[in-house]
Amino acid sequence: MLCKTSSINNWREDVTVTSDLSLAARIAAAQAAVAATPQSAACHFRLGTLLYRAGQLKAATDALEAALRLDDTLGRAWVNLGGVLFARWDFAGSLRANERAIAALPNAPEPHFNAGLCHLYLGNAAAMVACFRHVIELDPSNGAAHHHLAAGLNALGERVAANAALKRAAALGFSPDPALLKDIEKALAKSEPGTSVVTMEIDGPEKDVIPPSAPGLASTAAGDHNDNPQPEKSY
Repeated sequence: MLCKTSSINNWREDVTVTSDLSLAARIAAAQAAVAATPQSAACHFRLGTLLYRAGQLKAATDALEAALRLDDTLGRAWVNLGGVLFARWDFAGSLRANERAIAALPNAPEPHFNAGLCHLYLGNAAAMVACFRHVIELDPSNGAAHHHLAAGLNALGERVAANAALKRAAALGFSPDPALLKDIEKALAKSEPGTSVVTMEIDGPEKDVIPPSAPGLASTAAGDHNDNPQPEKSY
């Protein structure tokens, strides 16, 4: 089973100059900048990022695609386009965008993480495992990556390895998904009796998990986590 739950990596646009302005005001300023310098990929990128945060996903897609037509090496724009497409439930398109982001930013864990989540929603457990192993190589303390590695390994039937990854996620402070925890525990009870599993309190009631917010608002300030709008279906 693949448990679809996570907080997505999120890079935000640099708001050093405009941090006191409302999101609407920053969008208006970004639109004015695009009008003044339409050949600037950076201006289109900033506008697309702000529109993404505002939940205007179609407009954000247009702005980010405009940025990439001007500069297709802009890795942060590929990350954000992947995020917008993910929010619109276009997981295959999001994966393609994140693969372009990985080509531009091979040592950044965020696009590898986001690609792993795309594989999760596409049901590609082996590829998901490869992505999250790469994230862990780049960022060993990423508890969410260990958790998703556990989910992928569990889907591949590698229960002992999944349990070890889940334990590592818990040690790093990442609370396991209740359904994943129960699935691994049940499987190990049959195949590996006596194997210890993660035991901890699960905050909140167990419930179905909807797809997470879209991956990756990329910016000059990496490492934030998402406050993105809920996904919407693409048309």
